[in-house]
Amino acid sequence: MQPEKASAADPVIRVLLTTTDFNSRYHQEITVSYDGKEITYTAEEVKKQGDKVRIPAQKDGIRILSIQRQSGTPVYDGSIEIIPKAEGLIIVNELFLEKYLTRVVPSEMPATYEKEALKAQAVCARTYAWKQIQEQRLHELEADVDDTVNFQVYGNMEPQKAATEAVRETEGQILCQNGEAVEAYYFSTSAGVTSTDEIWGSDEAAPYLRSVPCKFDEEEPWSSWIVELPWKMLEDRIREKGEGTVLRSVTVTRRSESGAATALEAVSDKDSCIIENEYEIRKFLAPVNCMITEKDGTETAGGSLLPSAYFELERTQNGNLQVRGKGYGHGVGMSQTGADKMAEQGYDYREILDYFFRNITVENLG
Repeated sequence: MQPEKASAADPVIRVLLTTTDFNSRYHQEITVSYDGKEITYTAEEVKKQGDKVRIPAQKDGIRILSIQRQSGTPVYDGSIEIIPKAEGLIIVNELFLEKYLTRVVPSEMPATYEKEALKAQAVCARTYAWKQIQEQRLHELEADVDDTVNFQVYGNMEPQKAATEAVRETEGQILCQNGEAVEAYYFSTSAGVTSTDEIWGSDEAAPYLRSVPCKFDEEEPWSSWIVELPWKMLEDRIREKGEGTVLRSVTVTRRSESGAATALEAVSDKDSCIIENEYEIRKFLAPVNCMITEKDGTETAGGSLLPSAYFELERTQNGNLQVRGKGYGHGVGMSQTGADKMAEQGYDYREILDYFFRNITVENLG
């Protein structure tokens, strides 16, 4: 079994696999295929076999037919455990960390990016995963991480040669400060500057995070964007919060040192509502069913989060709310498109990491 062969240099990670479109951690029915067999499990069937069903690692992997990902039905290295819980069945994929990374890196960064950018991504992803293994945040679900953006996207894409090479060429390497692994955050595209974890309410930025100017990705499509939000949609969200029925105004009341909105005030006929934290602000202003126009004119359908917290607000003549923003993602740590442009200019992966993080060293696990 794989865990018996794990080492300090290549530990095992346990990944909770979510349903199609990463919607839920709980499955009502699971169909797997391996070694020429196809088996469907329900909670009742699993309970008949004991506390859980464990499928050992297979030479050609284990395909889960009841899940769909961008690349189709996913195939997993390592073992699979199917565990009954009150809410449904959960699936835990246990495999070596380095194997895990070959499916994380291409899911988080296009494999067409420059090799040194991919290597920087591999080090960040390995560091982040190692921190989660140590912190045991999903201990009650018998896992270290899940496969969504809540941790790192895993298994959405098949392994890609360039990404796999980047993982192999940085094998075991993590980012540390004073011998301890850091939180190696990364995001898509900068707003011309990066953030620290103060945007999430920290009283003081972590010593390894810094806000740095980032002009490398200033010509990228997501470096600036604009979207118009229907005022009624925002009123509905205020109503859902029980904060009134008529929305009077929405204004940014606080920004981080780097310019990200960290507090938003929505004034209604009933009261004023303060929305804090970068994520909550982006969620409140989510451009659902709206079209976002990127810098190059590309129009993209909005989703459940505003692209970033770097924005200006303006009421339009027709009464809607225009949001002019910059960047994509939370803005903390390494800009992925910035890293790609740096690599194009000849920076190696250690120089890229040194640029985005403060006083860090690259150390080897084990």
